Amino acid sequence: MIRSTLVLTAALAFAGAAAAQDPHAGHTMPAPSAAPQSGVTTVPADGAMTHGSPERFSANFPHPMILKTVTLTAEGQAPVVVNVPAAPASAAVSVALPRLAPGTYTAAWTAEGADGHKMSSSISFMVH
Repeated sequence: MIRSTLVLTAALAFAGAAAAQDPHAGHTMPAPSAAPQSGVTTVPADGAMTHGSPERFSANFPHPMILKTVTLTAEGQAPVVVNVPAAPASAAVSVALPRLAPGTYTAAWTAEGADGHKMSSSISFMVH
């Protein structure tokens, strides 16, 4: 019994020391869903922590779509409407992002299919 208590105490102490050295300690992001129900994946992914400003926002759709809008918001800052150039419908779309300062961002996007159906969503990510 004493040995088990010592092993457990040592394991907890080690875990506490490791957490204290974690550079992400204290940062919280929502847990990303295992698989988006819409079949859309993005880069940055929902809940991502990037090292530096991401250069692009990309989305992969289950069928060809035209990316219409991307708007970035961060607490205490004005929304940034990203310039989305006209492009043909594609299952993989991408747009250049402005340089982002460290912080937590939400990227809200809209897209439209060739048949006129619309999709929209948002993801949150953190820039370090």
